Amino acid sequence: MIDMIDNLISKTALKKKAKDVHAFGKILASLTDKQIAQMELPENIIVAIKDLKDIKRSSAQKRQSLYLAKLLRGINLSKAYEFVDQLKFESKSEIRKHHQAEVWRDKLITDVSNLTNLVNEMEGIEIQRLRSLVTMPKKKLSKRVKKASKRALSLLKRNFSVS
Repeated sequence: MIDMIDNLISKTALKKKAKDVHAFGKILASLTDKQIAQMELPENIIVAIKDLKDIKRSSAQKRQSLYLAKLLRGINLSKAYEFVDQLKFESKSEIRKHHQAEVWRDKLITDVSNLTNLVNEMEGIEIQRLRSLVTMPKKKLSKRVKKASKRALSLLKRNFSVS
C-alpha cells in the first residue's frame, strides 16, 4: 500500500507536464516542414502539426494545439526535445558568429590596420578581397557603403570559426 502511494504523481505535476508538452507542441508548429520530417514523429502528429499551421482562427488554433499536446503526451519525446535543443544551439552559435563578424567589420571600417589583427586571428581568410572592400576609395564609399559593408560582413561570416 505504501509503494502505491509513493508512485503516485500529484495532480499539479501532471498539469505542469501537460503545459510543458503544450508549449513544446507550439514550438514544433513553428518549425519548418523539413525540420519536422527529420524528427521521425508518427504520421498522426505530423498531420496535426500541419493542420495547426494551416488554421488561421485563434480559437481553432487553441483547440488544435491542445489536440496536438494530447497526441504528444502519448509518445516518448526525448528525441524530439534533443532535436529542438540542437536547433536552438545551432541558432545561438550562428547569432554569435554573426555578432563577431559585425564587430570585426566595424573595426575594419574604422581602421584598416585592424586587418593584420584579423589575419593573425583567422586562417584561410580571403585577404585581398577583404582589403579591397575595406579600402574602397572615399568617392565610391558614399555611394556603395551599404553594399561593401554587407559583402565584407558576409565574407567575414563565411570565414569565422565559432569559439
